[in-house]
Amino acid sequence: MRFSPFVERISGQGVAAWDIHHAAFEAQRAGEDVIILSIGDPDFPTPEFITDAAVEALRAGDTHYTDIAGRPGLRKAIADRHALRFGRPVQAENVITVAGAQNALFTASMCLLQAGDEVIVLDPMYVTYEATLKASGATLVRAVCEASDGFCLRENALKRVVTPRTRAIFLSNPNNPTGVVLNREELQIIADVAIEHDLWVVVDEVYESLCYERPHQSLASLPGMEQRCVVIGSLSKSHAMTGWRIGWMVADAELISHAETLALSMLYGLPGFVMEGALAAVHAHDQVTQACARPIGGVGT
Repeated sequence: MRFSPFVERISGQGVAAWDIHHAAFEAQRAGEDVIILSIGDPDFPTPEFITDAAVEALRAGDTHYTDIAGRPGLRKAIADRHALRFGRPVQAENVITVAGAQNALFTASMCLLQAGDEVIVLDPMYVTYEATLKASGATLVRAVCEASDGFCLRENALKRVVTPRTRAIFLSNPNNPTGVVLNREELQIIADVAIEHDLWVVVDEVYESLCYERPHQSLASLPGMEQRCVVIGSLSKSHAMTGWRIGWMVADAELISHAETLALSMLYGLPGFVMEGALAAVHAHDQVTQACARPIGGVGT
């Protein structure tokens, strides 16, 4: 029996690394004293008011099909918060809600990349990036941030891997697994390269609420990045909602429309009661994250 070449593209070292996670998970399930370090999963429950909002909606019969891109109220709440973070207007049409940041990364990969493209990642990178980006048929190119240099981004490390085939840059900020938070100068390096070479930049900001040594700045707030920057967020880390599978992508409205078309054939919308819990969480975002913040010297998993 023959399989699609797609299954080969989504395999590799990044996928094999999950064997360690699965082994640890099974050992924990069997009662062994195991600390799982492979994923970032808070050790406290979702705040009760968020769960209450979802339960109330569920009991009220919120169990039917919903808006493919997410309910307007939730999209607007996410847009309003990001408008403050970016320092510029963001509308609901710039937001799509998806099943977690991982789903948003896959959506961005499939809507922006194709076979023959090269996509730059800042390495070290989160282990799912390899399969997620190669799924599109693009070639992964690593801009290495050296451990001996504190995993800082250096201009030459990025510029020397740009070629005429480069289509996009994908990164996480704060970085998973190193915990590094890019400063304004490092963000400007990325922005300058993206503008010069007409590249998309997809930045995974799921840990943006968990910065302690310096305030987090979004790459999307830099001049010239309004239309070429895709910001991915979720409530998994900030609100201990990893199992709820709720995240989003903030981007140019045309890209969001393409993402909605993909979601139509892949997810067909999220559960309504999950979105009601998410709406409560977004409305109280800062209160929750400030109350739950516990400096631990980094954000890696």
